[in-house]
Amino acid sequence: MRILVGVAERGAPELLVQLDRLLSLRANDLVLVHVVDDGARGEIDLARGRLLPRPIPPYRLRAIGTAEHEAAEATLNEAAEDARTLGADVETVAAEGEPGRVLVRLADERSCTLVVVGASVNRRQQPGRHSVGHTSRFVLDHSPCPVLLIRGHRAE
Repeated sequence: MRILVGVAERGAPELLVQLDRLLSLRANDLVLVHVVDDGARGEIDLARGRLLPRPIPPYRLRAIGTAEHEAAEATLNEAAEDARTLGADVETVAAEGEPGRVLVRLADERSCTLVVVGASVNRRQQPGRHSVGHTSRFVLDHSPCPVLLIRGHRAE
């Protein structure tokens, strides 16, 4: 089975352990994907423009982008190590764009049979239609294959 797993900066080890409990990862092909949301840098620039008259210099925007990509690689390396420990064959993909759209596109391009996304539950928020973030919602609505939504553990 070829499974695409959306990996965030936090929570990947727990997500993979929960997935392995539901569906043994041994001998399955995992495509671990971390998407750097390129819209965030534009939003930072817009917010700054409301507060300060000067835009962020291009070299600073490049430095932010470099830091985001370094964090993505570190996140993927940690998740890949965890997945290999669980017996999975692993491919990692670091991408940039709108996360939901990128995950759906990659699931289609890689002919995945399942997409796995996490939905962290805020302490104050109960599960329900507004408890899923925009990335998970987009994947749930547009995936070319079945989607498994795994909720994070809530702190008691």
